[in-house]
Amino acid sequence: MINFRYHVVSLISVFLALAVGIILGAGPLKESIGNQLSGQVSSLRAEKEQLRTDLDDARTSADRGTTALAALAPTVLDGVLPGDQATVVEVSPDLDDQFKAVSTQLKAAGADVRGRVRLESAWLSESGADARQQGVEAALAAGLPLDTTASQEKQLAQALALSLTMSTSATDHQLAASARTTLKALAEAKLVTVERTPTVASTALLVLAGSADSQPATDGTTAPTDAKALAYAQAREEEVVVALHTSEPATVVAGPAGESDSLVAAVRHDGDLQVMVSTVSGISTLIGQVSVPLALADQAQGTVGHYGFDDGATQAIPPRPEAESTSTDTKKG
Repeated sequence: MINFRYHVVSLISVFLALAVGIILGAGPLKESIGNQLSGQVSSLRAEKEQLRTDLDDARTSADRGTTALAALAPTVLDGVLPGDQATVVEVSPDLDDQFKAVSTQLKAAGADVRGRVRLESAWLSESGADARQQGVEAALAAGLPLDTTASQEKQLAQALALSLTMSTSATDHQLAASARTTLKALAEAKLVTVERTPTVASTALLVLAGSADSQPATDGTTAPTDAKALAYAQAREEEVVVALHTSEPATVVAGPAGESDSLVAAVRHDGDLQVMVSTVSGISTLIGQVSVPLALADQAQGTVGHYGFDDGATQAIPPRPEAESTSTDTKKG
């Protein structure tokens, strides 16, 4: 049995060890430990300062690159899209800044941004079936040549594409009356919001996407959605991309960089879409914005590419198309 004497010896041992530690720490080892800790602190401080310097240098380099690109952009884009009538189709809310920035570059390329249309929740969610049916019926009543053997969703995508691209005749490029009637009906059904109504048939189409983790809510705000809802919305978006591409004008999809579940990534990884429609990632950056008109011009010539610095991109920026191929009288409206 452990007796009182054992406890006393144990306590004395603990206090002796503590005393020895204090004596050594305050005496022979004091300077060694202090020097070691001081050295580590100095090293960490120097490393922090170097990292700050490297970051400042990188920011300065990036700013200089952006400044240089901004100066070169007007020359690079001059005459790339002469007389094109462009429409932007947004599949996400809150893209005002991106729209304004891209519009600036499209205008620098010679295009006229005539239309701006945003898909709404009734289009992108399962609960909008009735509204979608209303839109299809309105398009058929207006006389649009929809493929009635296709699904309701695909017919709706066709209706939107035709409402933006169908002209009165081969020589008169005003938007056909049936197209204008259909676009108005789609807006009345709250399937789309028309921020800028096109009056001329579009010859260049840009699908502008935002972050993949949200979709339009019924009140126009950004509502987070679950994986099933996101997949459903993205399927509807891809149908719109196919329909716009099939309607003949050059079509490009642009969105943020580095999102594996974005519309841009979906197009790049779809075996059929990736060889039909060009994409641009990094739309919030100047290089992404400048890439859009170049990609549209290349797409009009039959060249499909995927531009940016993230996964799935085939090159950083599209080449400037040949000058003799960038102008055509048929584009003017």
